Amino acid sequence: MTKEQSTISIRRMEQEDYPRVSEILQAGMDTGEATYERDAPADWDSFISHRVRELAFVAEEQGVILGWITATPTSHRGVFDGVVEDSIYVSPDAAGKGVAGKLLDVLLDKAGEQGFWSMHSSIFLENEGSVALHESRGFTPVGVFHCMAKMSYGPKEGQWRDNLLMERILEKGPAWESFSQTEAYKNSNSYKED
Repeated sequence: MTKEQSTISIRRMEQEDYPRVSEILQAGMDTGEATYERDAPADWDSFISHRVRELAFVAEEQGVILGWITATPTSHRGVFDGVVEDSIYVSPDAAGKGVAGKLLDVLLDKAGEQGFWSMHSSIFLENEGSVALHESRGFTPVGVFHCMAKMSYGPKEGQWRDNLLMERILEKGPAWESFSQTEAYKNSNSYKED
């Protein structure tokens, strides 16, 4: 079955999904290339408490959750209420099915519709797949945060890790009109016409 013929659907994440969401998250964490944390939150409330519930989605095929995506506010300051950071995880057995791209497309669309204006992603430099995914969806590199935190587990335990910060201004968000008039937009190849 090709990506075009795929039966993968995207829907809002529900509390009942958390056992599978947690399993997929833990599989990503176990690689040592997804996040600094070692263990998935123990329960739904701990997981969802700092995320935007309306921007939490799962990808499903024949009733099986293949991956998930959420958005988290980047700051507690009110002036930055429209800026979120994505978090995306796909089950290892779903690699190559286009799950991550479908999830990110939905998140970008829904975030803009809900009034968010910018999405960030903080990615380990070595996570080339995530960098490529975000670039394919119009994210641009902003810079590198050096020595963000020290790994406490995995093959890079004890090492200070850097993160690449990427951003995308959301076409459906309230900042788009202003951004689309800037030189940054005019000189960018990242924002493609649909």
